[in-house]
Amino acid sequence: MIGVLSSALLTALSMPGMFWGGLIWIALIPLLLDLQKGGLWKGTLKAFFFAYAYLMICHYWVLPVLSINVPEVLSSFPPFVGVLSFFLMGVLMAFSFLGFGFLYKLYAHKFSESLVLSSLFTASLFTLFDWLRSLGQLGFTGGSLADAFTNQKGLLQLSSFGGPYLLVFLVVFVNAMLAYVIKHWRKYKALFIFTTLSMIFALNMLIENFLPVPLDNPLYDKNIAAIQTNIPQSLKYNESPQEVYKIIEKTLEKVPEGSFVVLPEASFLYDIRKSFIGSKLHELSKERNLTLLIGFPTAEDGEKYNQLRLLGPDGFSEEFYAKMKPTPFAEFLPYPKLFGLFKFMRFLDFFSPGETPTVFEVGDQRIGAQICFDSYYTEVTRDLVNAGSYVILISTNDGWFSFRTGLVQHLSKAVLRAVENRRYVIQVSNTGISAVVDPYGRVLKRLPIASEWQADYVIGDFHYLPRADRSFYTEHGDWFVYVLIAIAFLMIVGGLFL
Repeated sequence: MIGVLSSALLTALSMPGMFWGGLIWIALIPLLLDLQKGGLWKGTLKAFFFAYAYLMICHYWVLPVLSINVPEVLSSFPPFVGVLSFFLMGVLMAFSFLGFGFLYKLYAHKFSESLVLSSLFTASLFTLFDWLRSLGQLGFTGGSLADAFTNQKGLLQLSSFGGPYLLVFLVVFVNAMLAYVIKHWRKYKALFIFTTLSMIFALNMLIENFLPVPLDNPLYDKNIAAIQTNIPQSLKYNESPQEVYKIIEKTLEKVPEGSFVVLPEASFLYDIRKSFIGSKLHELSKERNLTLLIGFPTAEDGEKYNQLRLLGPDGFSEEFYAKMKPTPFAEFLPYPKLFGLFKFMRFLDFFSPGETPTVFEVGDQRIGAQICFDSYYTEVTRDLVNAGSYVILISTNDGWFSFRTGLVQHLSKAVLRAVENRRYVIQVSNTGISAVVDPYGRVLKRLPIASEWQADYVIGDFHYLPRADRSFYTEHGDWFVYVLIAIAFLMIVGGLFL
């Protein structure tokens, strides 16, 4: 188990906000060497424990959210439930890796005579089961090996062709190849490993140095006034919404007249359209000719939504964007017949998932907006771009997070989505991180987070260049996953006759 735990630690340390993404190129070697020992069921459990351990370590910041921050606000959510929820979360995230361990132990030895076939089988199988954990109502992509590329901008560009799972495949292939060399070669092991890693880092630096730099163009340059409120959750949930309104009112009085203003997710916790606050915001938008993109829950045709909606001089828009991937248990109850006992875990209310990628038209801007953890799912951003958006906006409330690591990991998904779809991505968050990312994954501007700037709000003037082109990945989606399904199937069938 030492190899399993070593790989878990190295993999976790390669995640954004932890240590250094470059560790990912060697992180799996101890695991793969350890998996070659022991029987079928022992190997299956080793794969699960690896995934469980590394996902728990890199998501450590979730524990105080569930055991301290949420119970302080919601009396129906005691601390012990938060602790239990954290460890159960790990089981759900790591569950698919039981399948990887099982099939690996059944078939990997059949390709043990070939470095290429062995590495190809391992990488294909691992990537497929990593993809499987993103599916369904409990799907989640936090801690993907692709996240380690956010500070490897050169190789990150491959995701515009094959998406994040091409990156996962490359990482596992290299690790499997190096593990094979360590186990089977008698000579030149150190030289091969050093040369391989040197070539990877050199290639990354070379590509990064030649990445295009989008030039400012006054004819096409657009700007957005990003309002990062620094409002604690206790104020949102336990105080009068008038207190929140006072803060937002101050910000709107300071942005330039005629601005397009983006506010964080759930700026208010109830439907403000016919309320006093809604009317005051409408008056302010008329006085200063502002158009706001603002989040608050609504009920439409009997369905409740966590949504974003425009508010301008003419009032609230009829069209809205509803969060397409509500957070399991906190915002919706997955598989009610199975998890009905956990309905008490909801934060504000249970919401229905949105079904349509809404593109807001503000003047000549076409805005593809999404909410919070929608950015963790590639299909949400891809659908918005295919629907005609020229820029992606992520409106989120990260005020629950006590540790900077959680904020950094959330922003890392904006970096990945920007490169995959060749779009500027702008994230606007309560307490931070609010930033603008260019189509090559570079963070061009970032506002100070709440712990760095002791104020009720920060206003950011974010600029971007609209883009209407589409990347290969945007048009074709997870095509690479289907290639891997075919490869794994053929190798498993072929392995039956070896």
